[in-house]
Amino acid sequence: MTLGPARAVAPTRIDLAGGTLDIWPISSMVEGAVTVNVAIRLFATADVAPRGDRKVEIVSADRGRRLRLPLPIPREALRGPLSWLVRLVDAFAPGRALTLSVRAEAPAGAGLGGSSALGIAVGAALSAAAGQRPTREALLRRVQDLETREIRVPTGSQDYLAALWGGISAFHYGDGGIEREGLPQTRALGGRLVLAYTGEPRQSGYSNWDMFRRYIDGERRTVRRMEAIAALAREMRDALRSGAIDEAGRLLGEEARLRYALAPSVATPALLAAGRAARRAGALGAKVCGAGGGGCLVAIAGRGRAPAVASAMEAAGARVLPAAIAARGVVLSER
Repeated sequence: MTLGPARAVAPTRIDLAGGTLDIWPISSMVEGAVTVNVAIRLFATADVAPRGDRKVEIVSADRGRRLRLPLPIPREALRGPLSWLVRLVDAFAPGRALTLSVRAEAPAGAGLGGSSALGIAVGAALSAAAGQRPTREALLRRVQDLETREIRVPTGSQDYLAALWGGISAFHYGDGGIEREGLPQTRALGGRLVLAYTGEPRQSGYSNWDMFRRYIDGERRTVRRMEAIAALAREMRDALRSGAIDEAGRLLGEEARLRYALAPSVATPALLAAGRAARRAGALGAKVCGAGGGGCLVAIAGRGRAPAVASAMEAAGARVLPAAIAARGVVLSER
């Protein structure tokens, strides 16, 4: 089959409550597990173009790296530079000569699900270039399985789901699988989110693995706190359902306290300093994004306080990033 040009763009996400609950089998073991997140307009973009030779070229604009490989792709390339992108090409377009060019707007290690959003964008673009249109479910499962193989620890589903759906979502984990509940596209929330990058990349897979292991081992405090996080995530869903942004801000702070207690390594001095500055400037709550250990902090500001909160976080040494809500998930187009 002839390979054609294709482009896909997918949003990253801010997790508001219920992170780690999206990792199987915790998602099945915790009663009433819900993860609440919001897709944001920090995009991952993938462009695919056919080639006339027997080569695969991969270009990462944001990382300033380029890799050219012969076909078939050597196995050792799956553990070398740009291995995540090599793995995706090898799985979605085996034996095809192509150039894959990518750009990620979220900083590396920011805790915004950037590698997963990139995986969805690349998988969608490669599928489209080959004339295929996988369902959201099929794309989710394939990209998630590939990333699990890449990082060699369990991965959660929420990063891929936000990239696939966009908007503000509550993902319910039940006996029949994952059900998405779209929450109101409220301008009020978008205008009060403040996102800041501490400049400390972290390895989310490994901090998640520590919490995962302790829960599966039945450590009592971990089990109790995971159940408390699930209850709080349901409250966050209810607050956003009704447009109660002040309550959502309070719950964001509660989620942070629970998560820091669950895994103290989630917090770093830079994250804690940015959080204190945000609260002093009028944030109702602030928490680390993703599994923590560095990366981004998100705050929900009091009414009219977002500019002051952003300035305070910058004064504390963090870099404020755009946090506009992305209403749509992955978008395909021909180049």
